[in-house]
Amino acid sequence: MVRRNALAILLVLVMGGWLVWAFGASNPKGPDNEELFREADRFIEILRLVQKQYVDDVETKQLFRDAIDGMLGGLDPFSNYIPADELAEFNKATRGKFGGIGIQIGMSKGVLTVISPIEGTPAYRAGVMAGDMIAEIEGKSTDGIRLDEAVKQLTGDAGTKVTITVRHVTGGTETITITRAIIEVPTVKGLRRDENNEWVYMIDEEKKIGYVRVASFVENSVPDLRDAIETMRERGMKAMIMDLRFDPGGILKTAVEMTDLFLEDGVIVKTKGRATPYWEATASEGGTLPFFPMVVLVNQYSASASEIVSGALQDHHRAIIIGERTFGKGSVQNVIPLKGEESALKLTTSKYYLPSGRCIHREEDMTEDEEWGVVPEIVVRMSPQEYVDLIRARQEGEVIHNGVEDGKEPGGTDGDSGTPDDTPKSPETPKTPQPPAPEDLEQDGREGDEEAKEDEPFVDRQLQRALDVLRSIEVVEKYLKAA
Repeated sequence: MVRRNALAILLVLVMGGWLVWAFGASNPKGPDNEELFREADRFIEILRLVQKQYVDDVETKQLFRDAIDGMLGGLDPFSNYIPADELAEFNKATRGKFGGIGIQIGMSKGVLTVISPIEGTPAYRAGVMAGDMIAEIEGKSTDGIRLDEAVKQLTGDAGTKVTITVRHVTGGTETITITRAIIEVPTVKGLRRDENNEWVYMIDEEKKIGYVRVASFVENSVPDLRDAIETMRERGMKAMIMDLRFDPGGILKTAVEMTDLFLEDGVIVKTKGRATPYWEATASEGGTLPFFPMVVLVNQYSASASEIVSGALQDHHRAIIIGERTFGKGSVQNVIPLKGEESALKLTTSKYYLPSGRCIHREEDMTEDEEWGVVPEIVVRMSPQEYVDLIRARQEGEVIHNGVEDGKEPGGTDGDSGTPDDTPKSPETPKTPQPPAPEDLEQDGREGDEEAKEDEPFVDRQLQRALDVLRSIEVVEKYLKAA
């Protein structure tokens, strides 16, 4: 049996954090007919024995459904049967509007684990964090649960509630009741909201460096990103940081179109499979934005579509990649309608390859020394606690205050968390939430001056490095011209 990936990105909203590419699969050569019939006969024999001799009554339809789930579950975490009552929700997912609590989950060493909450959703507001382990759903242990079963238990109609028990990545267990909702998630965001509740995109007014964050890839992501960039260009933007950290991916077409904004020509991504035709997407000159220096931020939770964008821009030397190695989700799922039913099969049919030919998909048995994911040119490692602080800071930056904080001194806080009130006045110390390295988590709280450290403002070290790199470009250019 093919083992499952350690961390399969699935949305509890039936959102589709996977890549779905809607081209029809060609008919591969089937197995030898004699072997096929022999195995089918064995299956029918077992089915009849279960029907006749199992201790309790069984439903034949459920037996077949369980058999299908077992067969697909043995392939990989992304292939599954989509019944009629779930297909409509699945189709809505790619439009950026879905029902549920707003959390992406996967299996890590057999444990149901939060990949990331989707920003602005009930789970996000409830304090669910990336890396949290879900121990119980509605009081029942998640030991041995399948991903699709967890999705079913956590989804539901808007207004209904679900209770989960999580073991936080930072320690401690918490039981949280979350009200489900229909969620429209804006996927393109800025640094934080200003006093007028508008996104602040300029992170360095002096050097004219812009910042934009893409939370996931849905139908409206590309026009929203273009609008944000045009807003920054109107303010004189000279360089930009695009933040893809914690971005689980989404629609392949959106990833291609987003990459095409920054490239005039060349291959963006290719797909190859055993039974599917070779396919590649290429950039076109029309609609390409004017050149400006760019850094793309990624981390281990950047997956799928975000790996296509960051990897293609890296291969074409269009952007400098900073952060940590990405997740390594490079398989493509084909949604195949089933005959005579309003249901479908979501089947992994191919893998995608970057312009350089790299396949970034990580199989479960791959080691850190093998080629997978997107490896940044500049690696800045972050601890789990730093990422928790980053997510909390993002939450603070998204709060709509409606004038409540008028009159406060810049940098003032409300409660225990700091909420930036203005664009950083000193380019050296951006006031936006930012992160510090993995080994630092163990060091926190050990030495004598740790009490002072707790009072220090949170600094996103990956973002700070991106700023340093972009600020240095102007200096280097002046040096080269003078040489």
